[in-house]
Amino acid sequence: MGDNGSRPNVLRDAGEDDGEVYVVGVRETTDPESWSLFFMECYGADDDQEIELGMDTYCLVVDPGQATHYGGVRECEIRDRELRLVLDQDAAAILGLPVEQRFVLDMPAHQLDLLGRGLRRVLTSGRRDAVPGRLDV
Repeated sequence: MGDNGSRPNVLRDAGEDDGEVYVVGVRETTDPESWSLFFMECYGADDDQEIELGMDTYCLVVDPGQATHYGGVRECEIRDRELRLVLDQDAAAILGLPVEQRFVLDMPAHQLDLLGRGLRRVLTSGRRDAVPGRLDV
């Protein structure tokens, strides 16, 4: 892991939950305590305060710690079994990630497909101005 602190360089598992709110996530291993990054679809802000707080778009959550940020993904691409994320400064600071992060995706093809579909669904939900300028998944 080196200078990434507790962030892994390789993610070995991806999954989704299409319950009350759609979520797609990646994690270091299948161990429930491993590092993970979840992308939650916008479920609709209920009042003016939630909209003012920016909760009217997708949400990212990093575990352990449940650091949470709404929006903030500028670029997202999957290429050659690598996930590349570019976040805005606020999202990077709150989530404890660098502005640009790359993860090797060491997982089966069906999980890569699921991840691509899920990211496309989540990152295009909510406010139009929060959709990444580059979304190649």
